[in-house]
Amino acid sequence: EWYQRRVRGFFGFVVTMKFLLLSMFFAATSAIKYTVVTKTSNVKDADTDNIYLRIKIEGPLGSVTTGYFDDPNRDDFKKGATDKFEFSGLKDVGEILCITPFVGNGGHDWWHFTSIWVWSETHSMPMIFENKSGKRAVF
Repeated sequence: EWYQRRVRGFFGFVVTMKFLLLSMFFAATSAIKYTVVTKTSNVKDADTDNIYLRIKIEGPLGSVTTGYFDDPNRDDFKKGATDKFEFSGLKDVGEILCITPFVGNGGHDWWHFTSIWVWSETHSMPMIFENKSGKRAVF
């Protein structure tokens, strides 16, 4: 009897481990990198220092929110500048359909952008969001 419990316990452990490894494989394959390129316009006071920008990316497979847009090695969002940001380990939303920019805690400023380009490892054709209104984004 004790050996039957041990054998059942061993096979239960094997099944559990297989399930765990399979789950980790699917989680790893669904975590992808997004690239976002922002273009700040050349109008007066277009640049910003304090918006703590993040975006929500939406697609047919759901939505995901990026980390903060900040390159510690340079001054981001300067007038006329093009800035590139990469966010790894995020959920795949499929084809990118929509973005919603917003600020994190403590963000307060204006930013006038001309365009935001977004693409992912699974959808390499950039989705381009243009500021056709010409208005500043108030954060």
